[in-house]
Order: sequence, then C-alpha cells, then structure tokens
Amino acid sequence: MTKLYLKTTSIALFILLVFFVISCNKSKEDRTNENAIELMANQKYTLAIKEFSSIIKDDKNYLPAYYNRAICYSFLNKNREAINDLNFVITKQKFEEEAYLNRAILFENQKNYELAIKDYSHLLSINPRNTKALHFRGICKYYMRNYKGAVKDYDLSIKYGMNSSGVYYNKAVALDCMEQYSKAINYYDKAIKIDTKLKRAYFARGIANLKNGNKEAAISDIKQSEKLGFKKARNILKQITG
Repeated sequence: MTKLYLKTTSIALFILLVFFVISCNKSKEDRTNENAIELMANQKYTLAIKEFSSIIKDDKNYLPAYYNRAICYSFLNKNREAINDLNFVITKQKFEEEAYLNRAILFENQKNYELAIKDYSHLLSINPRNTKALHFRGICKYYMRNYKGAVKDYDLSIKYGMNSSGVYYNKAVALDCMEQYSKAINYYDKAIKIDTKLKRAYFARGIANLKNGNKEAAISDIKQSEKLGFKKARNILKQITG
C-alpha cells in the first residue's frame, strides 16, 4: 500500500504569525520591520531578509526580526537558517508556542523526527490542546512506524476540534498500516465527505476495500481516483481486472 499523507509542502506549513511591534512612538527598527513585512507580503523574501538582518545588526535582541526572518528563510527552503533564528527566539521566550511549532515543522521537513517530536511535545506541555501539534506529531510517529502512537495523537487532535480531511486521511493510513482495514475505510469515508475531490483517499480506500475482500468497491474507488487524475490508478486497475 502506498503510504501518502495530506501534509502540504514545507513552505505552506510554516505558521505565518508575523510579529508586529505597535506603539505610539515607532522606533527605526519598528519602521524597518513593517517595511520588511510588506516585502514578505509581496513574496520578496530575499529583500525582506536583508531588512530584517539590518535590524538585527543594530539591535541583537529585536525578536520580531528573528521570527520574521525565519519565515522568509522557510519560504526559500533555507531550513537551517530558519531553525537558527527560531532557536534564538526560543532562548529568549521559552513559552512561545508558535516558535516551537514552526521549529518542529522545520525539523520534520528535514526528516529529523525525534527532534520534531521533542518540540511538539514541549509545546503540548504548554498547551495540551494544540491540535496542529498533535496532528503533526502523529505524522512524525507514523514515519517512525509508531502507528499506534500516531493514531493516538490523531484521535486527540480530533477530540480537541480538528475536523479536516487531512487528519482523517492520516488516521486512515495509520490504521491501514496496522491492517485494520474496516476502521481505515471508515476514516477514508470521513476524509472524502469533507473533500470529495481527494483523489488519493479514493485510491487508498480502494486498496483497503480490496484487502478487506470487497473487490467491487475497490474497483469503483480506484476508477474514481483515476477520473480525478491519480496517476497510479490505471496500472492498479489493470492488475485487479486483468
């Protein structure tokens, strides 16, 4: 079974909580920070980094510049640089949830799942109901083949309010890996109910149906995934139908 998950690209996952500094009398750093944020909004990340770096050169403790520069680095796939900036923010503000969440995402993008889990877990010690941290930690556990642990995190994420095709799909995949096909099909159903064009969910449900002994349902699902453009579907259909 092809293992897929709904996580989008690493860039899209970075939590865009931009730090503004608002006061009656704006400093030079505040004004430069605002100008750099405008550059970010226009996707001029390299220019924005230069602006944030100029702020840091003048004031090494201006935390918004580090955080916002980390965002820019992440959009340029410079994960190491982004992590360095977030490390600095975290050393100054140990209870900054977004900094831990974003650093964990960057570790996860680097496939450093143990460090990612450590950050997600620390964040959850601060806020046990952070649904993103629970969901993403579950994905890390899945990649470490801890399927039961992954399902537990997905369940908590759902319990605390996450209702997305992604979390249902990811739980279904983990259940699939545990050979709990009937339960997996149930969660593929939930994912498809939310996103009726989720082609990989139709395909995965089709394979689960096949393994669960329902060939007719399997063919129907895989045909639907093919209609939606899932490339692997055609070859699998040939194998099933002969």
